Parts: sequence; C-alpha cells; structure tokens
Amino acid sequence: MLRKWMLTAGLLWGAVASAAIEGPGRNQFLHAARAQGPVTVDGRLDEDTWARAPVFDGFVQRFPEAGQAPSERTELRVLYDDRNLYIAVTSHDSEPALINRNLGRRDSDLYSDRVKVLLDPTHDHRTAYVFTVNAGGVQSDGLYYDDRQYSTDWDGVWDAAAGPREGGWVAEFAIPLSLLRFPEAPVQTWGFSVRRDIARRNEELETVLNPRTSNAVVSRLGHLTGMEELKPQRAVELVPYLAARTVARPQFSDAAKPWPRLMDPSADLGLDFKLALTSNLALTGTFNPDFGQVEADQLILNLSTFESFFPEKRPFFTQGMELFNPVGGQGGPQTLFYSRRIGLETPILGAAKLTGTVVPGVEVGLLDAVVTGPWRRDVDEERPDRTVGLHLTRPLHVGPNNALPTDPAVPMNYLAAVVRGQVGTSSRVGGMVTMATPLTGGCSHESAALDEDLQPVQCLARGGNAAAVDFDLKTENGEYGLMGQVDASQVVGGVPERTLRDGTVLRRGDTGFGGYVRAGKFGGEGFRWDLGDDFSSPRLNLNASGFQRTQNEHAPRLSLRYQRPDGMGPLKAYSANFNVGTKWTTDGRAVNRGSWFNFNTGAQLPSFDYVGVEVGADVGGWDVRELNSTGVPLENRNSAFLALIVETNENRMASMGGFVAASRRFQSGPVAPAWEGQVNLYGTVRPHPALETRLEVFLDRTSFAPRFIEDLGDHRFLLSPLLTDSMSLTLRQQWVVTPRLTLQAYAQLFTAYGAYGPYYEGVSDAARTRIHFASLVPVERENTDDFHDVALNLNVVLRWEYRLGSTLYVVYTHGQQRFPVADGARPPHTLMPSGLLAGAANDALLVKWSWFWGA
Repeated sequence: MLRKWMLTAGLLWGAVASAAIEGPGRNQFLHAARAQGPVTVDGRLDEDTWARAPVFDGFVQRFPEAGQAPSERTELRVLYDDRNLYIAVTSHDSEPALINRNLGRRDSDLYSDRVKVLLDPTHDHRTAYVFTVNAGGVQSDGLYYDDRQYSTDWDGVWDAAAGPREGGWVAEFAIPLSLLRFPEAPVQTWGFSVRRDIARRNEELETVLNPRTSNAVVSRLGHLTGMEELKPQRAVELVPYLAARTVARPQFSDAAKPWPRLMDPSADLGLDFKLALTSNLALTGTFNPDFGQVEADQLILNLSTFESFFPEKRPFFTQGMELFNPVGGQGGPQTLFYSRRIGLETPILGAAKLTGTVVPGVEVGLLDAVVTGPWRRDVDEERPDRTVGLHLTRPLHVGPNNALPTDPAVPMNYLAAVVRGQVGTSSRVGGMVTMATPLTGGCSHESAALDEDLQPVQCLARGGNAAAVDFDLKTENGEYGLMGQVDASQVVGGVPERTLRDGTVLRRGDTGFGGYVRAGKFGGEGFRWDLGDDFSSPRLNLNASGFQRTQNEHAPRLSLRYQRPDGMGPLKAYSANFNVGTKWTTDGRAVNRGSWFNFNTGAQLPSFDYVGVEVGADVGGWDVRELNSTGVPLENRNSAFLALIVETNENRMASMGGFVAASRRFQSGPVAPAWEGQVNLYGTVRPHPALETRLEVFLDRTSFAPRFIEDLGDHRFLLSPLLTDSMSLTLRQQWVVTPRLTLQAYAQLFTAYGAYGPYYEGVSDAARTRIHFASLVPVERENTDDFHDVALNLNVVLRWEYRLGSTLYVVYTHGQQRFPVADGARPPHTLMPSGLLAGAANDALLVKWSWFWGA
C-alpha cells in the first residue's frame, strides 16, 4: 500500500511539474558533424575535419553576472565517428599570459582555466557525465545524479589535451562511445552543455543559461543532436594488477615493545573488469582488490557516543555508486548502504555490481560483495611462523603466516539492490534493499556469554536486512520539492541479544522502522525554506550495511534561507540561513534529547574573498546514550557558540582560509561554566604551476559535561567532567612532472590529551529516573583516567599513467604512535608529541602495476 501511495503521489506531482515553466536550456539544439578522417587528440585542431565542423559561440555567463555576455569569446565544435565523440573548445583570451595553467594529479579539483563537458546520453534529465580538462592538460571527471547532486567519484578512461594558440588556448576531448550508455535510435539526441572557467576573473560561462539560483542542473541542459547511425557498444574492459608489498612492523603486539621489528613481504594478484551486457546495462567486478594507493583516513579524536562518518576513497566503491546514495546525497540521516562496512576489517574476496537502465526511465543497481580471509587467534609472538602461506579463503594473496590478523575475520556477504523510476521530467521514486548476511553458523547463548576475545566467530558477526522506499519530487524548474525516505530493518545473525547505547535491547530477528522527509522551496533567487522531520524507532538498525548515527529519535526541524548566489549590490554572492530543531525519544518515554538553533550569513566580496559568521546554541534535553547502555537520562549541558569564517580568492599564488569558533558551556550543577573553542586554518602556496604546498592546522579545546566513568551498581554511576585539547597538523605536497606523472606526499601529526576530575556520583533507580547535574554528589577517587595520545601518518605516492588507463604506483606509508605512559604515571597535559619517536612504528613499501585493456 505504501509503494502504491508513493507512485500515485509521484504521478500527481509529475502532472504539476509538467505544467511548470520550461527550463531555459530545453529549446537549444546543437548539431554534431560526422568526422571526415581520423582525429588526433593533441590540442591543435589542425585536421581539416575540424575546419568543416559547425561553430557555436553563443556562450553566456553563469557567474558572476548570470545571463550577461561573456568577457571573452569561446568557440565550440563537435564531431563524432563510430567510436568516439570529439569536442573542441577554443578559448579566446585578450590576456593570454594570465591564463591559469596550474597542474595537478588526475581528478584533482584545480582552480584554473578549464573546460567542462556535461553529457546526458540517456536523455533522462537526471544523470550527466562530466568531463573536464584544464589549460595545463589535467583531466578530471564526475557525475551529476538526481539532477543536482554531484559526485567526483565516477571515473572513466577517455582522452583529452590542452594546447596553446595565439590569443588563447584549446581544449580537445575524445570520449569513447563505449563509455556512455545511450539507446538505439536512428538519430541520437542527448542532453548537453559546455562550461568554461576563466580563473582570474572568477567567471563561469556556459552554452545554455543554467544559473546557480536553480535547484536543477541536468534537466536544464541543452541538446546535442545530429549523430546518426550510432550503435551502442558492448565494451569489455579488463584491468589486471600485480602488487608487491613489504611491511616492517614490531614483532610484538604490545605497544611497550616496539623492538625488534619483522619484515613481512607479500604479493597480490587481482583483476577489475567491466562488461556492457546491453546498451544500457553494465557489469563491473573485482577480484581480490588492493587499495594500497588510497590515502589513509584523517586522524580525529571522537569521544562522543556516536560513530564518525568517513568518506569512501576506494575506487571500486566510488565509481558508479551514485544510484546507491540516499535521497539528499551522501551523509543523509538514514543511509541503507555505506560501502565502508565492506572490507575494512575482513579482506574482500570479490565484488560485482550491475547498473543501468532496464526500460526508459527506470534505473537499476545490484551490488554483491563477499569478504573472507585467513586469521589466527593464538599466535606465538616469541617464535613467529615465517612460513609463506597460501590460503583458500584468500587465494590470490601470498605472505608469511605470522602476518595474518589475530582478530577474527568474519566472513560476510553484502548485497544491495536499488530501483529508481522517473516521474515526469524532474522527479523520481524508488526503493532499495540491503542485506548483510554472516556466512557462519548461529551463536548460542553459552557462546555469547564468553569474553569477546574468546567468542567464536559466529558471535562476532553483525548482520541485518533493510529496505526503503524513497522519493524525490520537484517542479520542473527545481524550485519546489518534496523528498524523503521510509525504511525498515531486521537484525540477522550475531549474538542472541545485545544492548545499544540508549539501553534498547536488540535481539536476533528484531525489526525497526523510520524515515525522513524534507519539503519546501529549494531553489530560486531570494527567500527559500524547508520543513524536515526525521524519525527512527528504538530498534531501527541500519548499520549492518548502512550508516545511521542514532536511533530512538524523533527530530523535526525548520530552515529559513535568503540566497543570492548571483550577487547582491557590490557582493558577488550572499546567503543567510536560520535553522532550528528539537528531538525526543520514540521509546514511549518521550524524553527530550535537546533543542538547537543556528544562524549563519556569508558573502563573497568584490575581490572574490569570502567572509561569514555563524552563531548557535544547544539548549536543554537529556542524553540517553551516556550511562553505560542503561538508557538512564543524564542532563545535557547548555552551550552557545560564535564562529568566524574567512576564505581568500583561490586564484592567488598564495591563498588561505579557515574558521575560528568560541563557545560557552554554562553551569552544570557543581561543574562551573567554561570557555572552549576551535581553530582551523589552512594555507596553500603555488610558487609554480607544477608545485603546490598546503599546510593545515586544527586546534580544539572541549569542556565536556560530566561523563560516564564507571557503573557502581544499584543504579549508581561514577561521573567526571572532561577537558580535552587536540591538535592536528597536516602537510600536503604535490609535484606534477606531467599531468600523468605526479608525486604526492601527505603527513599528519595528531596529538591529544584528556584531563578528568573532580569525580561525582549520580543516582537513578529501576524506573530510570533522570539524573540532574544539581543532584550529583562529590566523591573521592584516584585519577587513573587521563590520557595522552600522539600519532603520525605519512604517505608518499608516485603515480604514473604510462598509457591510457594503465598505471604504476609506488607507495610508501609510515604510521607511528607514542610509547605508552608508564603504569602509575600521570599522562602529560600537553600537545607536544612526547614519546612519539620511541613508539611502535609500521613502514610499508608498495609497488602496484595495472594494465588497461579495452575492446
């Protein structure tokens, strides 16, 4: 019934949308000409066929003066043959010496003169490939999905070149038709536009008027037509790889024994493949993938009761995954598929995904991944087993047995299936199912009662099923919209029961439900607004294969915004936003979990520098997650903050930005008020187009309300306020020899300490009576809870694309942590990296070779 209601609502919305004003790009038709002879992609346009191609020069400004004539002339030509689409853009410039030709690694977001091509070959007005080349010849690509969401994760193998010419520069593209999905037709008509950035003027031009004020991109594109007798190509791509790695690591797992060290060599063989099953359906897969070239996650200090969300960086899980993203984009409140659940603890044996269009207007996606691997729980570290082993659970990996993980590798199968159906020209409805299935037997109550380090592997599994219906309904111009999701979950496998942070008991087979909705005016000049509501039952658990920050919560919110993205008076852009919300539990107690508001405003100055300010507060409520998974509500501490944000124009040789924030934690019973703050500053220097240095510093001081220390029994809890300081220094260095040969270095030094005390006792009862700060009673206790952490991560990557799509990586990584503080000694209250050089270190050198073959 729910799905039927959703489809009916979508059809009604589509009828309303079809009556809306037609987007300005819909009436533009540009024609491509068939190439007469071969085309060499070199940025020179010296073939005769380019001289005969139709020329379009009717570009308009997209920013900063939307709809106005551009400051420089731009010429567009489009050719095609049976294998490629060729695009040439001649960018005239009255001051060619000022053209920004900054260099960077492929897919880097360079602030430079550049040209972007947007292609919607299925003509569904929702999805568009983006191909970019800058004046230095650096390529990047990405994908628009859901009409307005953009992802840089999509990658394809295509060619481009940039070349100088008198009074400007030329961008030349060759995009293989095998890379694109398009239907069979006598004459192809695709969504299409081309954008040009003139960096020194912060000017953006486009072939169609597609202003920043709209809440749509793909549905506002113009059209490319005239391509006759093109046949969709069932391409096959194979990318085998060979990786050799050696790791130097401490022999003992005890951090107090950093020496001696062992050298563990290993080798991996793997394969990535892509196969076009039909003109609109592609199968992509990987066997024994290796992601050694991927940068490590940023080190952070998370002392909250909530899991941190980290972005996906692994190529297989970033490419072509836009269909699996939740409504509203990544990081939504209830995400059914979070790919980082796969393969971070247990190696991936193999994975495959099927994506494409089954009938016009209906997209499908199917992903399946199997994780498994060898491990040893009982290891003799005094006499390590140096025998080289080959294991059936990881047959394409060879390495010494002493390097096997000691934590159990839980075999799991992950499945995600999604379908999206287009409604009208700008809306869609869909649904998703995910399954995280343990490939183990059941866990008995007796096994679950053992200590975790003794439990059999089947008790360590965290499986679950989830399903959702979602919708994204918009007027045709994208200004008004209604989007959201309704979802449900079921617990599978693992221990018979476990307790969540808020005291909810989750048993095998338990189900939960939830959802979220947003409705309002999301586009247009001037005032915008939206209403939102998030709901999750106590037993909604999407985290087996998705990401859900919390459950047992009902959280309505309101946003009021004033947006002038095309400028206001002397300002190049201006925005003001007010947001307010509250939340309470859904377990029948309706415990207020707190209310909040914030107001922020920012402006882009005539110099294209940005300044902004934000104020806000968290008021009232109770924390039901803090006290040892009992669900006893502990009073929240009220706070207010002020932040200042500055970002300078990136077009300068040296640029900087960041924010400074100060907040006030108010009186919390016996705990006095306190000031805290954050400083995040970065600076980037480009002394040469091929060199870039970026330094970032982050300082944080947080004064926590009384935190849980120990459960004393009889509903009594030991609590203590906590003061933490942390610092992160990050250095990034880049040297670009050529756009296809780059050297990058990344280093992060992270330090933090925490100081507890004094100590208090809070008392509740069997009815889980709330604990007020004013009721806390001081107690005497020796402080053994302070901590001091220091860590260093270093990553150096040499990347050489020695032929189109084929790469050679040489990667060096270093990870080190401080030597442990001696028993009985109080950790230092300092951000200095004391003890780091004496601590345990891991060094790894990886050489990875891959070869691209396509037909």
